[in-house]
Amino acid sequence: MWQLWLTGLIGIWVLISPWVYRFSSNTGALWNSIIFGAVTIILAIWALVAYKSKQ
Repeated sequence: MWQLWLTGLIGIWVLISPWVYRFSSNTGALWNSIIFGAVTIILAIWALVAYKSKQ
């Protein structure tokens, strides 16, 4: 279960990384980070809900 929380945190980190590392002016890298981070967060939440409903 801790892996799901870690995956969510990694998704948040990827989502905010363009501003932390100051590469938000690079449009391609910015959108890549936003989309990949958002998808990772959504999948982590989905997996967490599925895991909780099985118990």
